[in-house]
Parts: sequence; structure tokens; C-alpha cells
Amino acid sequence: MVAQLNKILADRDYWTPTAKAKAEAVFDAKVVNAFYDNLLLATHDAWALRDEIIPLPGQSEGYARARFLGTTGAGKTTLVRQMIGTDPEKERFPSTSTAKTTVCDIEVVMASGPFKAVVTFFPEEHVRLHVEECALAAATAIVFEQGTKGIATSRLLEHSEQRFRLSYILGNARATEDELSDDVGEEEDGSAPDTEVSSAEREAMGRKIEGYVERIKRMASDITKKLEEDLGVKHKRTEGEDENAFQELFEGELKQHEGFHGLVDEIMDAVEERFDLLAPEGFRRDRNDWPLLWQFETEDRAEFIRTVNRFSSNYAGNFGRLLTPLVQGLRVRGPFKPDWYQNGDCKLVLMDGEGLGHTPDSSSSISTSITQRLKDTDAVVLVDNAEQPMQAAPQALMRTLAASGNERKLIVCFTHFDQVKGPNLPNIKAKKEHVQRSLEGAIGGMRDLGRSAQNALRRETAARTFFLSNIQSPIEASNKLTLSELRRLLETISNSIKPRPPANVKPVYDMSNVILCIPQAMGAFRDPWRRRLGLPSQSKMPPEHWTRIKALARRFAELGVTEYDTMRPVADFITRLIEHVTVVLSTPLKWDPEDAPEEMKRQVIAEIASAVHVKLHELGESRLFHERVKEWSAAYSHGGKGSARERALKIERIYEEAAPIPVESPDPNASALMAAVKGVVKDAVEAAGGVFQ
Repeated sequence: MVAQLNKILADRDYWTPTAKAKAEAVFDAKVVNAFYDNLLLATHDAWALRDEIIPLPGQSEGYARARFLGTTGAGKTTLVRQMIGTDPEKERFPSTSTAKTTVCDIEVVMASGPFKAVVTFFPEEHVRLHVEECALAAATAIVFEQGTKGIATSRLLEHSEQRFRLSYILGNARATEDELSDDVGEEEDGSAPDTEVSSAEREAMGRKIEGYVERIKRMASDITKKLEEDLGVKHKRTEGEDENAFQELFEGELKQHEGFHGLVDEIMDAVEERFDLLAPEGFRRDRNDWPLLWQFETEDRAEFIRTVNRFSSNYAGNFGRLLTPLVQGLRVRGPFKPDWYQNGDCKLVLMDGEGLGHTPDSSSSISTSITQRLKDTDAVVLVDNAEQPMQAAPQALMRTLAASGNERKLIVCFTHFDQVKGPNLPNIKAKKEHVQRSLEGAIGGMRDLGRSAQNALRRETAARTFFLSNIQSPIEASNKLTLSELRRLLETISNSIKPRPPANVKPVYDMSNVILCIPQAMGAFRDPWRRRLGLPSQSKMPPEHWTRIKALARRFAELGVTEYDTMRPVADFITRLIEHVTVVLSTPLKWDPEDAPEEMKRQVIAEIASAVHVKLHELGESRLFHERVKEWSAAYSHGGKGSARERALKIERIYEEAAPIPVESPDPNASALMAAVKGVVKDAVEAAGGVFQ
């Protein structure tokens, strides 16, 4: 066994979690377990960890929970600021910007008592993977894009997903002459927060980053020369499949390079040092001494805001001391309350998170990190830009809420209403009607979900649509419309926990209709993914670059994450199924009694659809991920010429088994899928009092 362990230790090909399956075929099980136990991702439930320290109050305590969602730059976090009453100039919590700023979950409990916070961090493996990918991106930019030193530095300091930014933790490179600004008035209005990083510290950080880039440049050059000699071809003369193969070999060689591992280790050490800025008694750590969470409590509001901003701020003056990219979630509790609300206590839990992004079309799936929490939410506040209302992402969210039976939770807030102008819009009434036409157009475009879902959205949004102006600043008394709308919004969220009268009506279904919708749903899932994988397809969406497909496979294989940027196979699987199942649920064979009000019928349909949606998350995670981790590992591990196609075919086979399209001929995978969906729907229908004929 010692000899086997030494062999693993001597061969870097075995040094990743994805190589465990390969090792199991060669070495003794005890040797494999001893080596890989510390390599495999130690999963933890960050939500549950935060619950241990600050439990989220709910309906039983008289609290309403609201989740704020919207496109990047629409103003959802700015609206959260207004709702909790933090000063947008002096306190700046939570942080805002027109770019992606909120990249972690933020939960604010508005309650009396001291200020308290708990922060949960991404696992060490998650951080290391992103550091590796940033360093790799810097190297490939130098070699394959003829990138300058500045471009390489940018790739190192900011991940392509724009969620992980090393510049926040390690500081920025030193500014060059062409980067200097003549805007001497910028940030000199007295509103900027105090800078914690001295000029000397900033200079030292910049030099260290330049050193990292220089080392990456040398390694990239050495590896390129070696590969050119071994292959007998200059990389600049390669193209198409040969260029892809050269890049794969380059990346593989770089990952095996001693200097690359040393660089990643050094950056990780620098990242971990930033935790020393926090009081040590607040930490809870994992078995490898990586922080799981940190907690803090104080009566001093200024101290509290200053402390929590270290975990959520994007202020450039403090780059090098911020922990923002390491934070998975931040939960705070304290006596937060807006100055403009004087009508008693605000018993609210406000939840903010990453924006919806700019999705390619309205049929795009919403991340499971959002949809799996719908069951714990009383209100979903869709924040949209009134200047450009109802683009693809807001429509995708509305589709998801309607299909999953959660439309009653929808609240729509149009920001930037002051910017809605035009010669055909002479007054407030005309401006509101102009924006509302976009909302109606979006609802009208959801015909495939059925008339029941469309009418439900119209009913819910009729009295739950709001128009807000200039919320980036403290609201003046003269801004009467926005003040009135904000107060009405707060009341609407508070009232979202009021129970609706019971729906005394029973739907009667035919299970054969459920069975018939499954092939359509799986076809709608599979065909676009074939196109993304570069395989024959009827879909018109563009194929994904092979490097992005590889990154997705790596997340399944090594991080236990089922999404990469806009690629969300599990979410797509759930979305297509719930959309098709909901159409069946909306058209039962009959109702008992048949003359029940339309709203009462929709209430029952929504209850059933919501229960089905919850269970489909479990089904999707199980079939596409948990049951097929080894297959994802194998897909990621492909390398060399032709590997991009091999990986695509491997992933297609995963989908073929996990999400088969049922046909007439017997198929165990299809039979298992249909049985699972039938069971989920049957349980939900019967729990709501419905029956199958």
C-alpha cells in the first residue's frame, strides 16, 4: 500500500478530484480513500450555518420575507437600501454599482436589539479553483490572444464570470500613465468612505501583482516553446481543431508545472492572510482550518456598518482589504428602518442577491439558487428599469413564477421612472400607461403557459406595480410619488403573509395527459443543449465555446456546482418540465364544483404547481448530478485533439440517460423518469384535494 500511495504522490495526473475514478481502477480502495478524502469537496449548507447564528423569522412571528430580483443595474440593491434605511452616501450598505456588484446572498432582518452579523464563506476548493482559472486565463491571453501585460493582469484579477475578483482581496496593479484620470473632482465630494489602504501598501500590492503576471508570462513562454518543439509546429500557424488541441495541451502542461502550483499556493496564502483582519474569536473553521463562518455583534451602528462593508463593499479605495469575493452569504439583524415610514414596526426580512443578468431570451432558466428558495419566500420583488422595461430577464422570472404557481408572490417595481420622457408622455398617467403596456406585452407573450397563468399574472400585478424615481439618493419630501409608492410597497410586502381564503374546489385529471407532456418537455430541454454542445440541433441559439463547456463539466465534477455563468442544465431541466406540467394542471378534465370562481380554481392550480416545482428540484439534482458525478468527471478529464467533441458527446450521453425523450420502444431510463414525474404530480394533486380519473 505504501508503494501505491507513493505512486499517486509522484504522479500529478492523480492530484485532482476528477482522477478518483481513474485511481479506483488501479489502486487499493484504502489507498484511494486515504488520498482523496481531503481532496474531495467538503460540502456544507451555508444557509443552515447562517440559520444557526441568526434564524430567519417567518409568518409565525409576524414577519414577511421578500426576495429582491432584477437585471444588473436596475436598482434592486438601491431599493433594498431605501427599505432598510441605510444612508446611500455615508453608509453605502449594501454596495451598489451599474456593474455586477451583489454576488453573494444578503439577508437583512429588521428587528430591535443589537446589530448582529454572520458571514459564510465559499469553501477553500471553490476559491482555489477560481484562482487557478484566473491564472490560466492570464496565461492563455498572453499566448493565444497576443494579450498585453495589462490584459493579462486584468484576466488574473477578474474571473470571466465577473463574480470572483482578486483585485478586491489583493489590490490592483499600479496605474500606468494612460490609465491616470484628469477628473480631479471624482470622489472628492466628501461622500467617499475612509480609505483603509495607505499609498505604501497600495504600491507594495501593485508590485506583488506585477510579479505574479511576470511569472505567468515566463511559464507561458517556456511551455509554448516546449510544445512547439515536441509537436513540430508553431502555435500561431494552427487553426480550428488543431488550435483547440494546442490550447488544451498548453493548459494541461501549465497545470502540471511546478511553478504554476507554487504561484497558486502563494496567491492562496495571500488570500487567507486577509482573514487575519478579523477578530479571531468570531470564526468557525472546517477540518482544514478554512473559515466556514464569522460572526459579529455590537450596539454601535457605525462600527457595524464599517465592519460588514468589508464583506460586501466594492469601494476601490479599500481594494486589498476587502473579503467580498470570498463571501457566499451575509446575514444581518438590527434595528433597520427607513426614515420615511412611521407606521409602526417593520417586521420584514429582505433578501438580496446576484442580479438576473442579461439573459439571451425570455425562455432562459432562472438559477436554482433562486428558484429553490421560492418556497421560503412570501414576496418576490421584481425590480425593473422603466426606461427599458420588460427585457428578457424580467420576462424569464415572470414565466418561472407563473409556471411554478408562485405568481401571487410577484411585486413589480419600475425604477428610473423619472427618466421616462417623450413628447407623447405629457403627464404621470401617460408615463405609467406607457410602462404598463410593456408589462402587458410581456404577459401576453406567455400564451404557451395557458390562459390561466396569464390571467393570474394580470390580476396579481394590477394592484402590485410600483413606480419609483431618484431612489439612489435620500428621498426628499417633495418627491411625493416615490414616497407614496415606497410606503405602499412596504405595506404590500408586509401584507403578503395574510392567508387567502380556502379554495373549496377539486380538479379532476387524467394521468395520461401528464405522461404525454413529458416527451415535449424533454425535447425542449435536450435540443437547445445539443446546439450548445455543437451537435446537430433545430435550436437557433449559438453554440458555446469549448472552454466554457469544459468549465461547466469541471464545476459538476470538482465543486458540486450545477451551473456555470448562463449555462444551467439542472435549472433548464426543471423549467421545461414545470412549464409543460403546469399546462396540464391548468386544464383538468373537470372541476368539482364546475361553477367555482376562476380565482379559486387558479389558487388550487398554483398550490399544486408549487408543490411539484419543489419536488422537481430534488429530481433534477438527483438525475443530472448526484447519480452521474463520475460521468461529469470523465467528461471534464478529456484532453488533446478531438477532446472538445468527445466531451460534448459525453455530456450528451449524460443528458440522454438523465433526461431521455420517451418513445414507443422500451427504455429503462425513460420509464424511471416518467414514473418519478407521475409520482411527484400525483402526490401534489392529492395533497390539494384533487383526484385522477
